[in-house]
Amino acid sequence: MTDRPQTAPRKPATLRDVAREAGVSIAAASYSLNGGGTIGSEARARVREAAQRIGYRPNRSAQAVRTGRATSLGLIVPDLNNPFFPGLAQAVERAARRAGYTVVLIDTANSAEKEVEAVRDLETYGVAGAVWCQTAIDLAGEPGDYQIPLLVMGAPGKSFDNVVGDDVAGMRLAAAHLLAMGHRRIGSISGMVPDPIDERRRTFLAAVEGQAEVVWDVRTPFSIDISDAVVTALARREATAVMCGNDLIAIGVLKAARRLGIRVPEELSVVGFDDIPWASIVTPALTTVHQPLREMGELATTLLLDRIAEPDRAARHFKVDVRLVERDSVTRLA
Repeated sequence: MTDRPQTAPRKPATLRDVAREAGVSIAAASYSLNGGGTIGSEARARVREAAQRIGYRPNRSAQAVRTGRATSLGLIVPDLNNPFFPGLAQAVERAARRAGYTVVLIDTANSAEKEVEAVRDLETYGVAGAVWCQTAIDLAGEPGDYQIPLLVMGAPGKSFDNVVGDDVAGMRLAAAHLLAMGHRRIGSISGMVPDPIDERRRTFLAAVEGQAEVVWDVRTPFSIDISDAVVTALARREATAVMCGNDLIAIGVLKAARRLGIRVPEELSVVGFDDIPWASIVTPALTTVHQPLREMGELATTLLLDRIAEPDRAARHFKVDVRLVERDSVTRLA
């Protein structure tokens, strides 16, 4: 390997450079690029051509200071290792970019306590508002507790604008599918979610009550690294099917079943929730509940921008439809 001197980054072109290159005043250059003033079409075209030629990019931070309008939004997610959240972040970023905003992303590493801290950091950064994927109960407080508008995802609440997937409908679909496939001894694996907001677990247990036996009901982190309690329950081979709190848990079950010599789906059917990109490429492909990430991210961003424009309007709550995706991880019992 040959060492070479590192070239210093090129100094960014300024508005003064554009004006000099186009032979106009700085004010005329500014008006030409921002659509203001009474600049002639020939001069405006010359300024824009000069800006493109020398690589001029407007300084959004300086513009924000000058105009008093923030040009970035915040996004708080609990775990970027979960493919659900990069997909959501992409949807939010694209919607924000179309509206002229950039996105400041904070990963709270599954720490509920860090979520409010992340909001405070975003207030310091001067974002116009933030999408908050809240994971813990009773953390949000009231809108008046914060200096920026917030859109809360994943946790229902009356005070904040809110976008959630329909967990109740999704779990009812999953339960009905397992019952229709003949499963009457089912294991339930939930994530580490406080009972009052764990609609997925509560709905599934209610949906199968009286029609199937829940032979065990355990919790594990939302991760492919499932807990020892789950592995122990699987090893007892008491359940013909398991319902998992999300797809990462379900994929962890597939891995554990392979180590235990349990064939999926012949000896154990597995259902997930979310339909992350991995769900269709694991073996066997995972039957799961699909949440429309793009729609949810775009709707959340639109609601947040609407809140920024109209800060005193009533809170709006949206529940997005979900659907069951049948793949290869569930079999019909004879």
